[in-house]
Amino acid sequence: MFRKLAITALLLGATCVEAFAPGAPMARLPAMRSATCRNSKLALRMQGDNEEYRPIIPTTENPMAPDYAREPTQFERQGLVESNVNTAPGVMMGEGGLTRREALGAGGAVGIGSIALLWAVTRNSGYDQKDTSRDAGVAVVNTEAVATKEIQASIAGLKGNLAKLIEIQAAFLADPNAQLTPSVKGFSVVDIRTELNKITFAAFDEDTQIKTDRVTRNIIQDIVELENACRLKEGATRSPKRVAAVDKWLKQSTGDFSKFLAYFP
Repeated sequence: MFRKLAITALLLGATCVEAFAPGAPMARLPAMRSATCRNSKLALRMQGDNEEYRPIIPTTENPMAPDYAREPTQFERQGLVESNVNTAPGVMMGEGGLTRREALGAGGAVGIGSIALLWAVTRNSGYDQKDTSRDAGVAVVNTEAVATKEIQASIAGLKGNLAKLIEIQAAFLADPNAQLTPSVKGFSVVDIRTELNKITFAAFDEDTQIKTDRVTRNIIQDIVELENACRLKEGATRSPKRVAAVDKWLKQSTGDFSKFLAYFP
């Protein structure tokens, strides 16, 4: 029994020396060190490789971590299996680029996205624009809330802003090259938005707020655009295009203020 075990152990040891000659205990002998396996598919080619071994860990010379997804495996380096690593630079989806299915899928996604964007841009405002039930003089206004001192002060502040815009418009009509920036910067967008929201929540129901909220957004945009259009360097003159832009935003801002204040005659 023990004899059979000893013979089996010797045979296994000889097989290890033959298949893994460089790493075997008897590899100190020159004959063993140069021994190779008869079956090339089973041998680990570590002595006669033509390909230089590249470490897969950062080194002092190359501190950057390697790309393990593109690093060949041990069997690929030895040529035992075909390498699947794509070495072509800039190609991420195979040597042929996008397949037909991928191209059609990407094109369909772009088409659907474009349709959704067009729908979002061209969709209606959320209410029937021909409906006059939300217009000034027709819409229901909470007169008790509007009569309070706080709301009356907010309405008076908006009327003061409108009067100031009319003065700026008159100065511009008298001199298209007038310096309007200091006067326009006197408007506080934050304060105007706060007063508009305070009046809207107190005076109108949710149905009417759909329209008045749009007017509020227009007023804020008018003030911002007017400030940008009025910029003028000292001693410079406005071009016809700049004059038209200032005139446009002055008219639009005074018109939108008047639309909102028309609810409170």
